[in-house]
Amino acid sequence: MACQQNKVKNPVSPPIKEAIVSEKPAVDSLVFQDKMIRIYKIDSISFFKEQQKTDYRRDTIASISDVKVAKKLLQGRVVFGDYIPGKAMEIDTLVEGDVIAQVRLNDGRLLTAGKTEGAIDLLENMFVKYFPSEEILLLEGGHTTDQALDLRQGKWDIEEIGNLDYVYFSKHKKYRLNGMFNGQECSSYFLQKKENEVYLTYAQIPLDWNDNFELCTLKEIFWKGDQQLYFRNFFYGAPHDKRAGFYRLDIISEN
Repeated sequence: MACQQNKVKNPVSPPIKEAIVSEKPAVDSLVFQDKMIRIYKIDSISFFKEQQKTDYRRDTIASISDVKVAKKLLQGRVVFGDYIPGKAMEIDTLVEGDVIAQVRLNDGRLLTAGKTEGAIDLLENMFVKYFPSEEILLLEGGHTTDQALDLRQGKWDIEEIGNLDYVYFSKHKKYRLNGMFNGQECSSYFLQKKENEVYLTYAQIPLDWNDNFELCTLKEIFWKGDQQLYFRNFFYGAPHDKRAGFYRLDIISEN
C-alpha cells in the first residue's frame, strides 16, 4: 500500500510509519463461520503488523507452458492435433497442433474431443500448461474460464482441481489455498487439506454472506502457520470499492 507522507516541521517527531504501527487496532469483526472456517474482517494496521512479522515465503508449483515440451512428457497419455480445415469440430491427430484430441487418465478411462464427459468437452478448451508434479493439465475455456484435468486422480471438475497458479501453501504444507477464474469479474477460492500425499477439498471460501457481496480478488496473501490465512480483498477497476478490505481466515481443526 502506497502512502503519501506530509512534511513534518518538528524534526524530533517519530516517523509516520512508527506512529501508525503504534495505534491501537480495531476489534476484529466475524463476518462468516461454518464448521470448517471462520472469516474475520480486520483493520489494515493488524494486517500489516502480521505481514511484517511473518516469515512466510510462497512456494509455487512448477509448470510447463511450452506445448512441445508438454507433448513429450505426456506422450502416450495425451494426443494433440489440429482442426481439419472446413470442419471446426473435427481434429486431425496426424497434424501438428496444440488442440487436445484425447486424454487417457491413469485409471484407464479415455476422454475424447467431441464427447462431453461431465462438465468438460475437449473441443471447447485450449491447452494452457501442465503441472508435472501433480499430473494436472490446465485448460482455458470460453470467456477465459479455467478448466483442468487431473490425470492422477481421474478428475475434471475445476471446482475440485482448481488452477494451481492460485495455490498458496500453509507454512508446513498441511493446507493450501486454491482457486480459479470462472469467466466473471471475480475469482473463486477454496481450501485443500493434504491427505495421503494428495490435496483434497477442505472448505469453500464464500464470495458473499448475508446477501451482501464481499470477496472478489484476493491479493497480498500470506499464511501464519498452518491455521491462519491473511489476504486483501480487491476489485479491479474499483480499488476503493467500499467492499474492499483486509481479512483473516481461521481454520477450525483439532488435528
